[in-house]
Amino acid sequence: MDKIKSALARLRPSKAALLSSAAALMIILLLTDPAAYLQSALDSLTLFALSAAPALFPFFFFSGLITRLGGAEKAGALFKKPAKLLYNAPAAGGYVWCMSVLSGYPTGAKLTGELCAGGAISKAAARGICAFTSTSGPLFIVGTVATAMFSAPEAGWILLAVHFAAALINGFFYRGKNGEETGQTVKPLKMRPSAALTQSMSAALASLLTVGGYMVVAGMAADALVNTGAIPALARLLAPLWGGEELAQGVLIGLIEVTKGANSIARAGADIYSALPALSFILAFGGLSVIAQSLSFLSPCGMGAGRLLRIKLTQSLAALVLALILTVAINAFS
Repeated sequence: MDKIKSALARLRPSKAALLSSAAALMIILLLTDPAAYLQSALDSLTLFALSAAPALFPFFFFSGLITRLGGAEKAGALFKKPAKLLYNAPAAGGYVWCMSVLSGYPTGAKLTGELCAGGAISKAAARGICAFTSTSGPLFIVGTVATAMFSAPEAGWILLAVHFAAALINGFFYRGKNGEETGQTVKPLKMRPSAALTQSMSAALASLLTVGGYMVVAGMAADALVNTGAIPALARLLAPLWGGEELAQGVLIGLIEVTKGANSIARAGADIYSALPALSFILAFGGLSVIAQSLSFLSPCGMGAGRLLRIKLTQSLAALVLALILTVAINAFS
């Protein structure tokens, strides 16, 4: 039996091999149809420059400044009891959650990584905090998705409520055990103002470039899967589950790059209330682009890709269940 397991382990491709194969495939596709994929990259860069960068940069800079000046400790004092009672997490978890719901992906991961790297929280606490602080923000959900894509700003607040509720519910699945250090008070994390300003600016710019790079790569990967027919074929199989082939295709694209997926669902022609389950699912998952961004910021916490994927999957399932309940209620009273 041990020999069989060892042989199977040797046959299983490594992560490096899988990534290398995917990269080689993308290079081949770029060479076979450069115009299409250059346009795909340009579309993602435009989306990043006009939507993501202006929304994220101020929050990256100012939240980083607050953290480096010791503000997380002071703000965390307000959330000490709720964080301990609900999630057995340090008080900083409440501060990270507030900044995440204000600014959206990947601010929660960025702040958690900074607190862990600075010694303010332990790796175990950081991994628990991630379960309820990985959210999108109102600017994207209400402004971009509900208003710009669906022309239904009032429905955006329903979508936002489902999104935040799913994150809070998700935290219970990964709650720290009583007696663990995850419930301890945050240690001070303070710098001189001049050093805090410099480091916050450089970190914000570096983080912004990381987000933009992943958005471009994920956007091109999503377009490649559509152009090669992989996503359309899978969408036909999943169409009964999502209420149509176009909605299913939007969900599949959203699992890779959430903005493209939401836009694809909007182009399918469904109203936002019919699309509420699909939108809630992909917004909570965040897409592989957001997951890759988060992993880059969470490297000081020892967060593995498998664990983060599991956290995001349970969050997206919680959002889907809440959205389905709301959809049934809306249909019953309409």
